[in-house]
Amino acid sequence: MKKILLLLVVLFSIKGIIFSQTTPKFTLTKDGVSPVLLAFDGSLTADIIYKKVKEWAAKNPNTTIRIDQANTQVKVGILKEKAWKVMDKNFENWYDLKYTLNIDIKDAKCRVIFDTPDVKYKVWFNKDGSIIKKYKDSKASFEAAINESLTKLNKHITEQKKVTKDEW
Repeated sequence: MKKILLLLVVLFSIKGIIFSQTTPKFTLTKDGVSPVLLAFDGSLTADIIYKKVKEWAAKNPNTTIRIDQANTQVKVGILKEKAWKVMDKNFENWYDLKYTLNIDIKDAKCRVIFDTPDVKYKVWFNKDGSIIKKYKDSKASFEAAINESLTKLNKHITEQKKVTKDEW
């Protein structure tokens, strides 16, 4: 009996790990930011994802659509104020960040590519790819700023519209 209970506990814990979905995150390295793939359930077609991406961009005041190819690609420019910081003599210097999310759309998935002309982050890394201690907070705040947009985009695409019943 104990073996059966143990087996059931293990199976249910594995099931929880398999079905728990988290939003993928951008990670900054000395070479830049790698693309992220957002995968959705099969009911989201390219045209639905495209419409939701456009809705998301329209709702965000610091966002502008730069390229708009129906059902295949949306390129969004974003301005994030106080996006990343540098600690200098125990004083935080905050910097704005202009970046682009290039969103390539297919049925049930989209690839999000981060791009920015501002490559100041390249000096934050040693030649071996490790972060310089002085810029540890800079990397963390930079990643948090760009991942905030990615998380909001993913949430907007996956959330279901609430159906309200008319009580009349």
